[in-house]
Amino acid sequence: MTPDREQPLTGLEIALQWGQLPAEHLQAALKALEPELRREHEFRIARLEAERQEAKDRRMHQLYLSGLIAGFVISVSMLGAAVVLGMNNQPWLAAMMAGPSLLTLVTMFVLRRSDTTSMKAAAKAKTNIASINLPPTQAPENPSSLV
Repeated sequence: MTPDREQPLTGLEIALQWGQLPAEHLQAALKALEPELRREHEFRIARLEAERQEAKDRRMHQLYLSGLIAGFVISVSMLGAAVVLGMNNQPWLAAMMAGPSLLTLVTMFVLRRSDTTSMKAAAKAKTNIASINLPPTQAPENPSSLV
């Protein structure tokens, strides 16, 4: 080490300084420096891998948080819609909004999992609600006036 430098010389700097030596001395110096150059290379590769992993972890965390936020917004909006529909005499539609569909969507966004059983339950609930017989509407008195 030189007094004005705090870091040791790298292998390349030492090789450049020894460039003025005869070929035999240079060959011996390079053989001695090869392990140091290999360690420096491995250190750089490990540092780049750690930076890549950190960036990947950061992206995964951001994806997880966005799923939580989306799940919260969807659940609150579906529950709000269920309350509004219930207040407007639409109980079956309100039940559909607050039932298995809500649980399935929240599971998909928050847990990032889509089970076939929950999907089938939501589809079955939707078809059950659609197949409920509503009271028939009254037929018009004079059907010829519709034509």
